[in-house]
Amino acid sequence: MTFEVYVPRSNDANVVTITKHHIRIGNKLLGKIKGDRVEIAYDRDSNKLRIRGLDEGGLILSGNKIGATGVFKYFELDERGNFQAEFNDKDNSIHVDLNERR
Repeated sequence: MTFEVYVPRSNDANVVTITKHHIRIGNKLLGKIKGDRVEIAYDRDSNKLRIRGLDEGGLILSGNKIGATGVFKYFELDERGNFQAEFNDKDNSIHVDLNERR
């Protein structure tokens, strides 16, 4: 017999998951971002997203999810999956590299 082992996906890693309607932030990154509102920006040249914590305005961060259907349409993004991300202390932001799937 050949058994395949189930390895659950961890939300603790430096990973951001993009689904059809949401952006989900891993717990390790979520613990670093300040505030419950975020601003999302996209750099077309490097194909990176920036998710920056805000005190007011922007999109609501609900738990670890951001409703982002409008963001995907606006920036014409159709990437889905888990992507490598890093926290930037200088501007309280998460930088998501859409070129690096996990």
